[in-house]
Amino acid sequence: MGSLRQWPVVAFIVLFTAPIVRGQPAKPNAPDAEKWLFDRTLAITPREESKPALVYRLFPVATDRKEGNAVPIYLRLVFEQSDAARRKWTETPKPWNAMPVDKFPVNEAKAFLDEHKNFLRQIELGARRRTAEWNYTLDQGNIIDVLLPDVQTMRGYVPMMLLRVRVALADGDYAAAAHWLETGFAFSQHVGDGPFLINRLVGIACGAQFADAVLDFVERPSAPNLYWSLTALPRPLIDLRESMEIEQKVMEMQFPELADLDRPRSAEQWDVVLKKVRTEFARLVEADRESGAKWKPIPGTTADDLASKSPDLPAARKYLVVRRKLAADVVDAMPPAQVLLLYILHSYHEFRDDTFKASYLPYMQARKVFEEAEARRKAAPDTEARRFPDALLPAIVKVQSAQTRLDRKIAALRVIEALRLYAAANDGRLPEKLTDITLVPVPDDPGTGKPFGYERDQDTATLTSQIPGEKPEVSGLRYRVTIRKK
Repeated sequence: MGSLRQWPVVAFIVLFTAPIVRGQPAKPNAPDAEKWLFDRTLAITPREESKPALVYRLFPVATDRKEGNAVPIYLRLVFEQSDAARRKWTETPKPWNAMPVDKFPVNEAKAFLDEHKNFLRQIELGARRRTAEWNYTLDQGNIIDVLLPDVQTMRGYVPMMLLRVRVALADGDYAAAAHWLETGFAFSQHVGDGPFLINRLVGIACGAQFADAVLDFVERPSAPNLYWSLTALPRPLIDLRESMEIEQKVMEMQFPELADLDRPRSAEQWDVVLKKVRTEFARLVEADRESGAKWKPIPGTTADDLASKSPDLPAARKYLVVRRKLAADVVDAMPPAQVLLLYILHSYHEFRDDTFKASYLPYMQARKVFEEAEARRKAAPDTEARRFPDALLPAIVKVQSAQTRLDRKIAALRVIEALRLYAAANDGRLPEKLTDITLVPVPDDPGTGKPFGYERDQDTATLTSQIPGEKPEVSGLRYRVTIRKK
């Protein structure tokens, strides 16, 4: 039984976090031609540390961020343009961004960007505001129905910013390229500052595209080294904690009656509350076509059924005595609707916390806890109470996985820049192993908590990451790095 809240999250991850692949792909019949989620071949030039080390910034420093809310700036741009104009600035850059930096039509791209210079200036200023307050009405009492059209609109701003980076790279203007990467990463964080997990996912998807653009930067023959600039990025770039904790309150937000079960009521009043909760739950199920077709009501648990006729009533009474430690005579004296409501709420909290507790762990530790929690929930009897966590708990392991993939990309970029530092100090040679690099700390793989996989074959090194137990096309990252010949 799938969750009403999981399918949009999973669909978003599949549709909007796929990478733009450039570089030289593996030949179809080559031994290493298996598919990886991220796979890129790039040639790099040995390059020592920039002087000063942080001359190129990839995220605005505190003194460059002005007081104010960025969101009105971003949203105002939407209303300044017609639908045709919005399609133009969203779609026109995409084919150019998919080409190598030295292949796309730079003069056409410059003309396009000049046409939108005022638009870009507003984004540039917005990305340097201190806050991004999206002001969704979380107190409306129907949180699942909050519409988020602004979230998808924000994705449309990214192609122009990426094109701005790439035009600067084509011109050899690394300061301008870094400035627009800085703008893009700050914008991504602003987008991810919305309260819902989908806000964070959009921010992560935007940030991942700018991380891929850093590869374009690094691959330019005369590119300065960005090791310390990448190290100075916020970690994580998109923090999930606030949205995870908002998600933990979805039950009470969607069913406000459940936040007030301690108040004494008559038996008739308890019946009214149960009917309201059941009616709203049925509406949610019916509104989702996929779940509505699968989730058949359990006989005796519809909004029109008497609480006393519920097949779950014995299990609910036992739960309150055994799990909630209430006296049996107290539970027996409760109206049946009160018993069922307490059972629904408190068993939901147990399933919820069994899942969300893992979100406070590092990813590799969290995955095992998530899997065990999901197995326990699926093994529980199919009661009315269990259907609430089935419907309302989001696919948080998928969200944490997306966050980890972005963190991993940035960490891999730091490793690549460390390779350039090593090669600059060692006559253009790559290290035999990552531990040979002593000029700077080499980050571990955020996906495993261990060093990245690394193999060297003369002038080529292969940097890999794969989540244990998953196939390369699901979670694998592979960069094949070649030292450019002078």
